[in-house]
Amino acid sequence: MNEVFIPIIIVPTIMLVIGWIVRTMSTNRRLRETAKLQTEMQTKLLERFGTSQDMLQFLASDAGRKFMESATVERSNPHGRILGGVQAGVLLLLGGIGFFAANPSFGADDGGFGHFLGIMGVMLGAGFLISSFIAVRLSKSWGLLKPSPLTEQPSE
Repeated sequence: MNEVFIPIIIVPTIMLVIGWIVRTMSTNRRLRETAKLQTEMQTKLLERFGTSQDMLQFLASDAGRKFMESATVERSNPHGRILGGVQAGVLLLLGGIGFFAANPSFGADDGGFGHFLGIMGVMLGAGFLISSFIAVRLSKSWGLLKPSPLTEQPSE
């Protein structure tokens, strides 16, 4: 009976892997193009300075500091990454619970295949949720996430 479920698992897995590859390639291409445009803009801006004294004055200003930060610091989106981890965790956790609930209806003698999928779904979902929780804690301690106005305690 397990041979019936192999195509049910293999086909979506292949489709997910292909989708992930396409998404990764398009994201990398977009990031590469953005970096290229940013580099060109920064190069043109630096070429406009007539003397090194002009450049030093610019770098000493607020705009110059922001310019140097944008040239050296990679921007990250911890909110999006954490939210993606939470979404994946909830989906996998609920999918695993669903496999446990549907295990008797699989029709297998021992129900081992449904039990296996349930365990994998629950464990992967719990792993994503734990990872997201740790990412939130670390991001806050590193200053990547600012406290929400809703969670801040009023000062007395």
